[in-house]
Amino acid sequence: MQQDINSLLQAIYDDYQKPLRILALAIGVPAKDVDDVVQETVISYYEHYPLDWTPGHKKSMLSTILRNKSIDYFRKNQREWLILDSEEFGEDPNMALLYGRDLLEQIIKEEINRDVNAASEQLKEDMRITAQLHLIEGIPEKEVAKMLGITAVACRARISRARKILKSILGPKYGF
Repeated sequence: MQQDINSLLQAIYDDYQKPLRILALAIGVPAKDVDDVVQETVISYYEHYPLDWTPGHKKSMLSTILRNKSIDYFRKNQREWLILDSEEFGEDPNMALLYGRDLLEQIIKEEINRDVNAASEQLKEDMRITAQLHLIEGIPEKEVAKMLGITAVACRARISRARKILKSILGPKYGF
């Protein structure tokens, strides 16, 4: 029995260590610590989840665990700052956005963006456009109303309904 568990665990490690290392590096874990984070990920998976899940379930869960282990790593190590060479800064605009930002903060911000975008996709189109213009782009309600050719009252109502729907969708995860 123990031999079967050991061979399953070894198989999981062998099958997923390379993609997990690549993911850890992409998240920003320093190369010297990638192996530790990957091993912690596999051990955590072993302790909490079935070893005989389908490959798709394993991959998804291992990716989620790795992301959480990476965040834990950044918290333990006082959040390393990403600093780029000036050549990289000028050539890659996406890298330029990360310049001088706290990597953990960037990861969390990207996750929040994905969640908000996914939630806003559930809104009716007129509500989504109105909410995006006012709530995300910061355009005053009166200007949004003019842009969309609606009354200020209708604009305010759409924004209010959008807020309530977004709050009900995002509330359980973000605690509001």
